[in-house]
Amino acid sequence: MTSVGISTYLEEKYGSDLLEHPPLITRARLEEKLANRDLVDQHWARISMTWASEVLRRPALDIRSRYLALLGEFTVTKSYRHLEDALRGAIAADVPIRDVLEAILLSQVYSGETVLEPALELFITVARELDVLERLRDDQLPLDGPLRDEVSERATWPAELLGDERCERLTETFGWRGVSTGVHYRGTHHLDSLEFLAHLDVEWGRLWERFAYEGIYSRHVLDDKTRLLCTTADCLALGAGAAASARDHMEEALHFGNSPREMLELVFMTGVFFGFPGVTAARNVLVAILTEQGRLEEVGLAPSIKHKSP
Repeated sequence: MTSVGISTYLEEKYGSDLLEHPPLITRARLEEKLANRDLVDQHWARISMTWASEVLRRPALDIRSRYLALLGEFTVTKSYRHLEDALRGAIAADVPIRDVLEAILLSQVYSGETVLEPALELFITVARELDVLERLRDDQLPLDGPLRDEVSERATWPAELLGDERCERLTETFGWRGVSTGVHYRGTHHLDSLEFLAHLDVEWGRLWERFAYEGIYSRHVLDDKTRLLCTTADCLALGAGAAASARDHMEEALHFGNSPREMLELVFMTGVFFGFPGVTAARNVLVAILTEQGRLEEVGLAPSIKHKSP
């Protein structure tokens, strides 16, 4: 059967709605996956692909945010075939190539070199094949990163830090750039972490602060709202081993403009690829956070039923 014949066969059998709404992959890749599933079990083929398609096109998250979150999730979990599918889908959907790359680069903080390197090689291969790699030459950051001003950044530090004597001491130890970025996102919690590192191994602490906070988290390729959605997604995909970080990032993502509904949708989307146990755990964490913040009604839950979810 020709490719045109296969496409017609699948559309007639499984419906045009599914074929016209690939689950964040290209239509060609959907047809390939659906044809493989059709060979072994047509009922499962229909329910599995329809489930993914319908969840991934719900309106609570825009398509750019969905793609960027998934790119990070597939990177940190070494899901390279899914990563390639998402890369091709994102580029076809006109997600900016710089944003696509940044979602992958963020994963270095959570999974390290052994995970990042093959993902980067795959990105370069796909971007070169689709003739978008050269676009990255035009908008790279300066070698030393974005221009920054200490005085103006300090003016945006949380008010809770005004009386904290550790600010000057830790800034002198670790440098203002990393400290400034850290307290921007985490407030006093970042000072607590630096205080601990100063006693544990101050030199390693300086290296970490320079890489993660002065480096990765200060690039601002993605706005705060999007970056924190992506880093939350990375931690959700990693599961129990990153549960504490997932909670921290959920709180930060909410603080920097992600709505409770968007965060819940991120949890649901993650479940398509990483299963229901993770959905249940992440959902319960989010409900606990929203309970503490008095925001349950923003996802349609009344406080009286917050403990009755399955």
